[in-house]
Order: sequence, then structure tokens, then C-alpha cells
Amino acid sequence: DGEDWDRLLRDQPQLADRCDWSKLDGRGWVWLLRDQPQFASRCDWGKLGGWNWAWLLLAHPKFADRCEWEKLDGDDWVRLLRAQPQFASRCDWEKLDGDDWAWLLSDQPQFAKFRK
Repeated sequence: DGEDWDRLLRDQPQLADRCDWSKLDGRGWVWLLRDQPQFASRCDWGKLGGWNWAWLLLAHPKFADRCEWEKLDGDDWVRLLRAQPQFASRCDWEKLDGDDWAWLLSDQPQFAKFRK
């Protein structure tokens, strides 16, 4: 299944020509691309949800041009912005709730100006 493929290819990327790429889901793509970003050209980006995007961009901000930002919820934004504050201009601040703000501002107090 997809989980087997992502685990196998993370350790044995030379087996890529045998992979049924359609079996990878968003989670599988994230873990594979975090370790083996050279497979990005094969990725079905539409399978990635907000959680997937946050985790992928934490490791590889270079994929930001492919991100579907609207998929990120408040928790996803906080996870991302705590480590990659350069994405603040893309954030839909309305998605953050009280817990999200507390978590974010504990590491990135400069974002308080965006809280309404």
C-alpha cells in the first residue's frame, strides 16, 4: 500500500521505477518528500491537506510555490509559523482561535499585531 511505498522509497529510492505512485496519500507524500525531495515531480499535490502542507513546509520551504494555502487551518498555521515565520504574509489570521494564538505568540510574539 502507500505507506509501504513511502517507507520503502525513503530508504531505497533506487526502487522508484517500480512504485505505484497512485497509492501514496497526502501523509505518505509528506514523509517521502521530507526525506527524498527529488520525487516532487511525481507528487499528486492535490492529495495534500493542511496538516500535510504544514509538515512538508517545515522541512522544505522551497515547496511553498505549490502549496494550497487555503487548506491550512489554525493549528496548521501555528505549527508552520512557529518554525517558518516568513510565511506570515500568506496566513489567514481569522483561522486562528484562542489556543492557536497562545501557542503561536509564545514563540513568535511579533505576530500579536495580527490578532483582532
